Amino acid sequence: MGSGNHSYMFEKIWDPQFLEVRKVADDKLLVDLKEEVDADGDNLGYFLTDSRDTASPSEVELLEEFCRDTSLEDVKFGKSSAGSKRAIWVDDRSTTDLDLIGGGNAREHETPLTAKGLLWALNEPRFNHKNLPDASRRLIYVTDLDPACIHALAATAHWHQVTALRNAIYNHLAFQPSIEVRMPSAGFLNFQLDLHLPCFLLRKSKPPHSGIKINSKPPRQWTQLSFLNLETSKSQSQLPGEVWGIHEAEISYVVTGPDDWRWIGYAFVDTELDGLLTDLSEMDLSFDRATAGETQARFPLWRPRDHWVKVLDVRIEQVRQEWEYLVYKLGIAVNRYVGLQTQYQT
Repeated sequence: MGSGNHSYMFEKIWDPQFLEVRKVADDKLLVDLKEEVDADGDNLGYFLTDSRDTASPSEVELLEEFCRDTSLEDVKFGKSSAGSKRAIWVDDRSTTDLDLIGGGNAREHETPLTAKGLLWALNEPRFNHKNLPDASRRLIYVTDLDPACIHALAATAHWHQVTALRNAIYNHLAFQPSIEVRMPSAGFLNFQLDLHLPCFLLRKSKPPHSGIKINSKPPRQWTQLSFLNLETSKSQSQLPGEVWGIHEAEISYVVTGPDDWRWIGYAFVDTELDGLLTDLSEMDLSFDRATAGETQARFPLWRPRDHWVKVLDVRIEQVRQEWEYLVYKLGIAVNRYVGLQTQYQT
């Protein structure tokens, strides 16, 4: 278990300790550790005030406001979206091959899951389960991250995952950009690979509804562009009440773990980009959703850096295409407007 000062923290190399199967001592849930010392608070409070790495004021304020009027009890009893919104895909698997090849042994999940289903799945022991294979390599993909899912994740996070998970949630909700590799300079040595790609989508849709009391998805801005008189191509369907607008959307993928054999990848994507999991076929759900279905789950990329780079490769191209389309359509509209103004002046 890597502890103390790490001589590799300020060098541009992957710490050799990550290339070995390490012993992680005291691998307990943060909630269990807090309750052992009779700490005050609930699962979200523990998640935001972990003594090892307290959340920043902005993280606390944003997450508390976003999760206001919701609780872990709502998730346990499947209230509201916690029991009906199937927006989560999970892939848990392990390998007995130290060379990290093959498909490994996977846990069966009835995907897509609800937040309640995610809570029960993550409450199962991750290692040394009596009936299930180890979840050494765990991928959690969520569309339209909501408070119910945040409660489920916070209540089942192990103490050494808290910082990476909290950063991932905050950056995704706050629409922050980041491509970064983080490692601590002291304490428990683990890696954190961050990917947060904000983008702007040009879509024809009905204006978003306002006035919803419980947050059902991350806060995003929408700008109406009806004044530009953008045209709709013949291949695009048109529905009553739809108007052109620019939607904010974000792709987030954060990987954390102590070595190449045991790690977790958290993927949060807005449905404006990936659509609903419930619209996918059983075949589609057998593909890795973090990579937008570009790789098959049963032929996994075992090493965390390989998987993170693959997600970056796929998702940055997705963002590029969206940006290219937006510039193309707005360019046509602006040129048409300038042409009309020129005609009126002459």
